[in-house]
Amino acid sequence: MNAAKAGTGRAGWKSAGDVPETLHEPLGSLLLSLADNKRLLGMRYSEWILGAPTLEAGIACSAMAQDEWGHGRILYAMLKDFGRDPGALEHEREPDEYLVVELLDAPPDEWPALLALNALLDTAISVQCAALTESRYTPLQFKMGKLLDEERFHFEHARGWTSRLAETDAGRAALTAAYAAAVEPCLRWFGRGEGEVWATLAEEGVIDGSPDVQRGRWLERMGSLLDDVGLDVPAATGARLDWTAWDGARRRAGGGGPDAETLARVRGDKNRAMLMD
Repeated sequence: MNAAKAGTGRAGWKSAGDVPETLHEPLGSLLLSLADNKRLLGMRYSEWILGAPTLEAGIACSAMAQDEWGHGRILYAMLKDFGRDPGALEHEREPDEYLVVELLDAPPDEWPALLALNALLDTAISVQCAALTESRYTPLQFKMGKLLDEERFHFEHARGWTSRLAETDAGRAALTAAYAAAVEPCLRWFGRGEGEVWATLAEEGVIDGSPDVQRGRWLERMGSLLDDVGLDVPAATGARLDWTAWDGARRRAGGGGPDAETLARVRGDKNRAMLMD
């Protein structure tokens, strides 16, 4: 398949300069959303390097954190082509400027809650990335392919630990509660089907699939995982989601953002202060 026409039947855009001006803001917002969520997800993984239930799980958390941070850096760097300063985006924003799902605002307090991020949110982000592998904006095709190659291990980690915990009554109950709490935020994260930038990008061939289509792909993948381990988790559908507090620009329900301690670590406040003394 010709990369310039992959997946769209229309001529591709080889650089940001080729992208119509009207799409610069929505495409930049999409890249920033992916970068922010990956960076914060990496932080949540890193917090379990020492607290994971086994040494191997801690090592896996370290590897997944490094993957997500590396992916975030790649995505932040791409934003330079759309007139945004990657350094400022990484180090100078306040909580309400981060485009992160509300699940990442605070650290998960138990291992099953971390697994919910691993299985549900990590997979939602991967579904979004997969929808860019034949993007009309061709630089995304190559970046997303590499990112997804590194993400495959994350899903297998989630599957393995979900299966392991589901073998006991206590583990099954904890997983069910944690997964049920994460389902709706993940489903909402793809956006509303009408009137948002994500739908516009799908229409223009930047993304393969509308928000509803991507929701369906996520539900199919999650259904397979849950069926494999016999876990009964209430699953909302796009038609039943509560959009009352939805902020389409930030891709989350409600205001706020990452907690102050997390944000200071993400921005590297303490270490950068040493350089300025």
